[in-house]
Amino acid sequence: MLIRETEQTSPGVWKLTPPDGSAFFLRTDYLSLLSPDVLERSCHRLSSSGESSIEFSDEQYEDVLSASLAYSAETLAMSYLARAEQCRAGLTAKLAKKGLDWQYIQTALDYLEGRGYLSDRRFAGAWLRSRAIDHAEGRLRLGAELAARGIGRDDAAAALDEFFSENDEGELCRKALARGMRTCRDREKLYRSLLRKGFTAAEIREAMQDVLPA
Repeated sequence: MLIRETEQTSPGVWKLTPPDGSAFFLRTDYLSLLSPDVLERSCHRLSSSGESSIEFSDEQYEDVLSASLAYSAETLAMSYLARAEQCRAGLTAKLAKKGLDWQYIQTALDYLEGRGYLSDRRFAGAWLRSRAIDHAEGRLRLGAELAARGIGRDDAAAALDEFFSENDEGELCRKALARGMRTCRDREKLYRSLLRKGFTAAEIREAMQDVLPA
């Protein structure tokens, strides 16, 4: 593989330009074989020797290509993260839908997680706060919704603990009951509806005892 120009565009990110001018980018963190020093020496060599190009071996080319594909996945992932918090499972699905290879997606997401750009726990907290705007639901239902979005047990539990430290579950149950009573006064139907919303039997009985006596 011939390279006409190498240029560091930002910390850890390099632009490589073959003789045909079709430049591509890579992050050195994604290199497994080629040392970043090789790129620096190549840059110096091209600028000081007057040579028109340098050549990488086949193995080095494969390493550079893999790093470039992982960086492409990172760049697209960051475009989604710039808009809103994302969870790893959801972001993986979005990137795969764009035709990116699973291997490079996971490499990029590992990098972003390691540097705090991507966090399932942070996503879960943001999702719970957004969900609460239009819904009144209990821990069981919310936990199931987070699991359906690929959030792991530990991250979900931490986010739920934080959410319910700020939102009383009994009050949420009473709010859900009040909403339900706008269209239904049947005690059994309301009870089953609240169970589906993730409230416990004890929470439901307590919410009902004053407004719907047995």
